[in-house]
Amino acid sequence: MFKSQSIKRRTFRISLFFLLTIWIIGFLSLCLGINFLLPFYPFQKIIYSNVCHQNPTKSFACNNVLFLVCARCSGIYFGAFISSLILIFYKHHFNLKTNYLYLLSIPIIIDVTLLTFNIYNYNKFASAFTGFLFGSAVFVYILGGIENLLFTEQKNK
Repeated sequence: MFKSQSIKRRTFRISLFFLLTIWIIGFLSLCLGINFLLPFYPFQKIIYSNVCHQNPTKSFACNNVLFLVCARCSGIYFGAFISSLILIFYKHHFNLKTNYLYLLSIPIIIDVTLLTFNIYNYNKFASAFTGFLFGSAVFVYILGGIENLLFTEQKNK
């Protein structure tokens, strides 16, 4: 791989990391005491309602303020965030087989299925953990797909 391709790949990964950081700060802003964002709270709530049901009984809280996404979505976003941080330092292109994605999706599928059929009661920590596994795996596959489109050298025809 050319040096410029490596630099572009790393820059792209850093950009995704910062976008995920902004996204996470957005749903945690009031919990973190970022009060200057308080006037934007109704707008933030609308934005995050497009990606999460925002059920208060299924959301974590800190400083007596609920996250703007549920525990499962929080886990998904934190999983993607941690994966993005780790992959900034991974210099090479990676080819992954979908078997890993399927394997890391099994816990969230089991969790949702058991909840749907009322086999066990909702647990925020279990949902966050299964979301974390799923989010970290999905991020890696999405990143790999985007990088394949953007940074794979085209063969001459």
